[in-house]
Amino acid sequence: MMLQRSSPRIERIAYQIWWLIHDSAGECTLRDMAEFTETSMQTCSQICRYRGWAGSYRKMARSNALDNGPLMIEALDSELSSLFGEAA
Repeated sequence: MMLQRSSPRIERIAYQIWWLIHDSAGECTLRDMAEFTETSMQTCSQICRYRGWAGSYRKMARSNALDNGPLMIEALDSELSSLFGEAA
């Protein structure tokens, strides 16, 4: 079996990905890596898999949706109170 050599470009991208993963403590996604390295998400994914880093970063981006949890709880409490009356 012949050893496959990486190109300087792949080595540069791999180092940038490694740095980003470590600098962000794994709080980065493939999209973040692609933007940071100015390459495709597929390239970043392949490099991560080849280097064994596939489990070292976040798989999905956080939602940009507003956190309406407290409003939803308040509305639900109001609905339940109107249906069942105030709890003792």
